[in-house]
Amino acid sequence: MKKLILVLGGSTFMGKELLQDISENESYEVHYINRGKNYWNNAVNQIKNVYYTYGNREDTTDFTTLIRYLSKKLGVGVNGRNWEAVIDFSAFYSNQVKSVYGALRGLCNLYIFISTDSIYDVCKIRQIPITEDQDQRKELSDQEKKRESYGHNKLKCEEFLQNYVVEGSFRYVILRLPDVIGPFDDSGRFFALVKWLQQNDKNPIQVDQAVQSEQISLVYSTDVVNCIKYFIQNIPQQNQIYNVCFDETISYIELAQVILDKISKKQQLNIKHVIEASKFYPSVDCGIISNKKIKELGIQLTPLMTALEKTIDFFIKDAPNYEAENKAALEKLNRKLNA
Repeated sequence: MKKLILVLGGSTFMGKELLQDISENESYEVHYINRGKNYWNNAVNQIKNVYYTYGNREDTTDFTTLIRYLSKKLGVGVNGRNWEAVIDFSAFYSNQVKSVYGALRGLCNLYIFISTDSIYDVCKIRQIPITEDQDQRKELSDQEKKRESYGHNKLKCEEFLQNYVVEGSFRYVILRLPDVIGPFDDSGRFFALVKWLQQNDKNPIQVDQAVQSEQISLVYSTDVVNCIKYFIQNIPQQNQIYNVCFDETISYIELAQVILDKISKKQQLNIKHVIEASKFYPSVDCGIISNKKIKELGIQLTPLMTALEKTIDFFIKDAPNYEAENKAALEKLNRKLNA
């Protein structure tokens, strides 16, 4: 009997890439639930051998009911049949994680929660690069919680898992990701940065001189998918948390120069030094993260320059053919330029 895999989210980017990859594994029966939003001409709908169910997480009670319904329909909980793994790309609030736990407690061999290095922006950081154990929350004012709402809420999701999951009922792995690059990135940031550099002669890249050499952690979407596949095949004996990122780091200026070199090798990077510069990377202030723990598993990570080359090629050659994403990237760029 095939192993059941459930992906929550997965309309685009890493989720789409994961669905495409694991759909080719004949030992898996793959299901995914999301709101059906259209990204990249609905490319996810072209994937064969995966089963789609519409679901909206805004009503957590309804979402719990939906997962229970799908589980019952597939015979989960009967004769020892469980979900082999549930991969959650789309939980941003702790009540959303709680609703999944309520539906899958005792029925899921592994839950993989996709988190973020933004959680470190609300934690007490002792040293750089940041290791997974530096996740103790610091005191925040209401204003700081609002400003750091993404990291604050993602950390609350993690805290639910760490504090309320009953041992033996629900094994989980948390993957903390920095800014993700790769083809089909739906954030619009990399695409907008490419567009900025395509007009760099008249619109200089803005750089805060005080932090212009500051290094950035990034991760490649394919590496995230490979980590997820590793844990599906090697379910850990204990709950685990891992940072996932390239071995190498890069500064914002270096990143811009690599992209510009692909656009025009003859062009000099046009820089404007400003205080609190308007930029697309990094999205965090905490600093770079350590990947030492995940590397100990023997997982091979793509070299940064290889991933950048593939990402840049996509956004120069292919992405302009997608009307909605092209328009969104231009709008994002214009907001930066007019900020």
